[in-house]
Amino acid sequence: MPAEGRAAVGGSLRRRLLSRMFVVLGLVTLILFLFVRSYARDAADSAYDQLLSASALSIADAVRVENGAITVDLPYSSLSVLGTARHDRVFYKVMAPGGLLVTGYEDLPGATVHDDTPVFLNAVYSDAPVRIAVTGRFISGVARSGWVTVVVAQTREARDLLASKLIANSFAPIAFAVVVGALLLWFGVRQALAPLSFLGALIHARHPQDFTPIDAPVPTEVGQLLTAINQLMVRFKANLDSTQSFLADAAHQIRTPLAALRSQAELARREADVERLRNRVERIHRNSVEASELTTQLLNHATVVHRAESVQPQVVDLDALMRQIVQQMAGRPDAPPIALTREPAEGDALLHGDPVTLREALSNLLDNAVKYGGGNPIDVQVRPGTADYGPLVEIADRGPGVPDGEKSKVFERFSRGRLSKGIAGSGLGLSIAAAVAEAHHAALSLLDRPGGGLIVRLEFPAPDRPGEGTAGTGAPGRRLLPLLLFLLLPALSLPFVRPALALEPVVYPAPAPATDHLRIDAATDRPAIEPLIRDFQRLNPTVTIEYREMNTGELYDSVVKRAAGDVPDLVISSASGLQVKLVNDGHARRYSSPATETLPDWASWRSAAFGFTQEPAAIVFNRDLVPADEVPNSREDLIHLLRDHKERYRGRLVTYNVEDSGIGYLFATQDSVLTSQFWQLADALGENQVRQMCCTSDMVASIERGDSLIGYNLLGSYARERQLHGAHIGIVLPSDYTLVMTRVALIPQRAGAPELAGRFIDYLLSERGQAVIAASTGFYSILPTVGGPMSATHLQEEMRGPTQRIGLGPALLVFMDHLKRARFLQQWKAFLHQP
Repeated sequence: MPAEGRAAVGGSLRRRLLSRMFVVLGLVTLILFLFVRSYARDAADSAYDQLLSASALSIADAVRVENGAITVDLPYSSLSVLGTARHDRVFYKVMAPGGLLVTGYEDLPGATVHDDTPVFLNAVYSDAPVRIAVTGRFISGVARSGWVTVVVAQTREARDLLASKLIANSFAPIAFAVVVGALLLWFGVRQALAPLSFLGALIHARHPQDFTPIDAPVPTEVGQLLTAINQLMVRFKANLDSTQSFLADAAHQIRTPLAALRSQAELARREADVERLRNRVERIHRNSVEASELTTQLLNHATVVHRAESVQPQVVDLDALMRQIVQQMAGRPDAPPIALTREPAEGDALLHGDPVTLREALSNLLDNAVKYGGGNPIDVQVRPGTADYGPLVEIADRGPGVPDGEKSKVFERFSRGRLSKGIAGSGLGLSIAAAVAEAHHAALSLLDRPGGGLIVRLEFPAPDRPGEGTAGTGAPGRRLLPLLLFLLLPALSLPFVRPALALEPVVYPAPAPATDHLRIDAATDRPAIEPLIRDFQRLNPTVTIEYREMNTGELYDSVVKRAAGDVPDLVISSASGLQVKLVNDGHARRYSSPATETLPDWASWRSAAFGFTQEPAAIVFNRDLVPADEVPNSREDLIHLLRDHKERYRGRLVTYNVEDSGIGYLFATQDSVLTSQFWQLADALGENQVRQMCCTSDMVASIERGDSLIGYNLLGSYARERQLHGAHIGIVLPSDYTLVMTRVALIPQRAGAPELAGRFIDYLLSERGQAVIAASTGFYSILPTVGGPMSATHLQEEMRGPTQRIGLGPALLVFMDHLKRARFLQQWKAFLHQP
């Protein structure tokens, strides 16, 4: 049996049974798992599809026709309702009849529909799998009436997390049952195979010479094995008897020439006549040659039998092998002329076999032709095989031949034809050839040759031709070409335009020999963040920091629109909405550490945007020029104050220019969501000719000088820092509610030193970094465990009313929509009486 076959059926029966049963059990478990997973996925989709549908329908309800054009005022709730999935990104678009984009992400998948029933589908967008809801709303009153299509997409992270929990809870009992079933299978197989161990003990206890059948009560299935073992012992005993008979015959055949050889040698020892001694020596030589040939043939026979059972076949060229044998035989002095022909000349005489035993068999056949051919020429013919028949060898001589009655007998060991008397031989040549033919499934036949003589024909079955080598996947040059193109691609894609921004950075050299470089782009006053940079360098003295200060719009463009080599390593901004949009649109890299994982939900989103400060929106006033009884403690107080004292405050109010300031726009839009009095307040500010500025520092300076008396929605942390340095100003955190934003840090997707940027984020969130924030910057710390004038504890003590933190999440994307922003700014300008 081939080695592969023995390996396939070897090993432990118990292991094989258990492995097959466990495979079946595993397949059943897999089927159940797939069913549970499909059910869990459908259940998760069903749950979150309700929110997705509500979001799409709320946007559809906000679609309007204004001045003959389709527009949409994106409801705040449309995306905030999806914020319950804390780590999911959100995308949307609105299309007019005909597929023209109204607002949103233009390349978001989703075809136009003509029905208001939400349709759900799965797709991939922004390198992430998303679930999409598509709904429609019929619009008339425009040039082209028809269905407006609303598409809302949400990444699948929350769904997959819910599905995983459902799978874990549903599959746990199944897994327990599988484990118990596996243990029961193991115990059952062990008990079922006990009769085999009993049978093994019976066989082990038997005497080596005992070949009688085993008789024992065993199960039916084991009984088949026992019957096969008994039959094997019968065959083994027959083979043993045959071997013993062969050995006895061999001993008898060898004993005769050896006895004659010994007798002739003893006579030669006593022989005095030289001539007679020469005759004795010639007989000794002849007998020794016969004994040697007989011994050689016996050994060859044993070799043939052994190799037929153990040697793996290989491809043999029969034509080449026969040529070697003929050349070797022709070199003998007693060899007659031997003619080797090939018919037809085309084709390969290939077969699978053992070249050693084939050489022995063909050599014996040709040797017989030489011995019994009477010195006449010998013809050898080789015929290549075809698809219909295998290769063939014929050896023809002009000797006495073999009578028909003896042709089957001469294949037996030590058997010779009666016409071979007087010719030295052992009677093993044809026996060896027959054994080799049987091992190769070939037909060996003896035929009478026309005109006298014998033809020995050895015909093989059709061979399996050696398989041609499989073609390579491509020349080395072809495989190398894509690699070369890949390596050359960066050189071929050099930027041809200069960045639109060319801000001069401030470089903080490393205190020690520099080995690392960190670039920070931020919409933060450099003096406010400089203490953090200096302290970080004390902990990391080999880091050089390059700091660029810019406004929030420029900061957004520095990540999205700049070339790859000009992207900062870290982005810090107070415009939470723009930072969330960078994360949502796939421009930010995820980062996780023990420091980021302890952040509250409102200060972290998708492990990519991290808030590290608290900065309240405050009312700031000049303490010398605003009477104590007129200091507004809430927005309603401010509205009444501006209406009752127009002459005093006209032209002396200040707030953010929400069109240019990201933080001002953030505070204003959040106010519009939280209070119904926001537009009344905007109208009151407009009637009093409020001044709009870009920055809190400029507004606080104006109030401190007396140019302005009251500032609305200023950063309370900046104002507090100025107050600590002697500015005679008052700070009110409104009692109706106080907006609190957080300054957000993120790592751009294309950052050159993301690990170093992550180290800086960890520092900002560490107790040491938060202590520096609370003691030396214009921000309130986020950790409650640190002390200082700008600590989180101090901020909490100053709060007069509820805190409304502006949490990081997809709800902030609502006011990033260009139509929503345009509408809001239009209303803002209208209420502030601006052209």
